[in-house]
Amino acid sequence: MTKYNAAAQIHISKFLQSPLNIKLARVVPVAVLRLHICLLGIIFYASRPVKIKKIVKATKLAFFKGSSKLRNKLYAAKIMLGIFEHYLEKLLMAYRPFSTMRRFLQKNVICRHKHLLDSAVSQGKGGIIVTGHFGAVEYLPLTLALNGYKVAMVVRFKTARLREELMKRAALSDVVLIDADQPRVAMRAIEAIRNGRFLITECDEFSEWRGHKTRKVPIFGFPVARDRTLDFFYRKAGVPVFLTLVKRCKKGFELYIEKLASGSEAVSVSELAWLSLEKQIKLAPEQWYQWPDAITLLEGFIEKGEKDDEKKYPIPDLPTSDTVLSAG
Repeated sequence: MTKYNAAAQIHISKFLQSPLNIKLARVVPVAVLRLHICLLGIIFYASRPVKIKKIVKATKLAFFKGSSKLRNKLYAAKIMLGIFEHYLEKLLMAYRPFSTMRRFLQKNVICRHKHLLDSAVSQGKGGIIVTGHFGAVEYLPLTLALNGYKVAMVVRFKTARLREELMKRAALSDVVLIDADQPRVAMRAIEAIRNGRFLITECDEFSEWRGHKTRKVPIFGFPVARDRTLDFFYRKAGVPVFLTLVKRCKKGFELYIEKLASGSEAVSVSELAWLSLEKQIKLAPEQWYQWPDAITLLEGFIEKGEKDDEKKYPIPDLPTSDTVLSAG
């Protein structure tokens, strides 16, 4: 493999979270760091035009089938800026002084519909918080903790250094991090819920989906095997489920909460969660940074030009993406 090809394989996560950028994240003013990350991100995508084409293709597929190439490219540019903002937030959340981040979130996040979570707490129950690769997802755990909610998360740590750093920060805010590489992950997650905590999970981590044999869910109109993992947790825990997002707004952030299920009715929360998230994506496509994986997921459908719900479409193996649950 040539040096060029080797460089092309570098994930944007590793590229933007270099040791130098980690050091800068600790001390450099946020505006300067944002500009720095954006410039690096532009360099990353400029040397990988295939990735840009994937994002343009995805936006055209989901929204703008009859629109001009220029409009699709403009939306693709906004989506890439959203991706850069995500990695800025990831760096700040992991490496900025913890006291600084607490003050920042207390000042800049507006909480909507807190009464929905408060109702579960008042009943002595935990719950399942479903989120996605959307908005300022990195700020979600601490935002919930700052509002008095006990939170648990399943996390895969990419380095021992990051594991140590995040474990320390989690302890400061009473957030339980469950190491995905340790045994009994599912059972420990269920135990956390039964102990009154809200388990944070994602409904758009396509590479981690365990597809149902016959049931499907429409992903931008294409029938994909429905995920069984979230439904498993719902059945085992029997607690309320909420779609919860940290939306970026013109002035700060909004904690958006939507109740999906009460814990007693027989529903597929994986389907409900995705359909609710898809509505939010269509309202603000630039805030979702899972577009490249989505287009990989749907490529087979696009090539065949089929939307036949009666046919079975296996979910392809995707590279594990960089998420709030992968701590990378």
